[in-house]
Amino acid sequence: MKATQNQDGSLRLEPDTQPDLQQCQFVLQTGAEAGNSLTALTPAQGAEISAYVGAIWALAWGFKQIAKTLNSGDSQNED
Repeated sequence: MKATQNQDGSLRLEPDTQPDLQQCQFVLQTGAEAGNSLTALTPAQGAEISAYVGAIWALAWGFKQIAKTLNSGDSQNED
């Protein structure tokens, strides 16, 4: 895309006449490629991702329990 500024300050976008795909910085997947990406995992990759998800869940649960303990200690001191 080519952007040029008009006299009123607005921008005008014009598509390139012949795009050179060799200079593209981004790869856009089709819907089929993006939708099937999780089914292409090997069992080892799936187990690794599951372990990370479980670890993050356990960490969040631990923080929740710490916050719960700290909050219950505050309510006992107020009574």
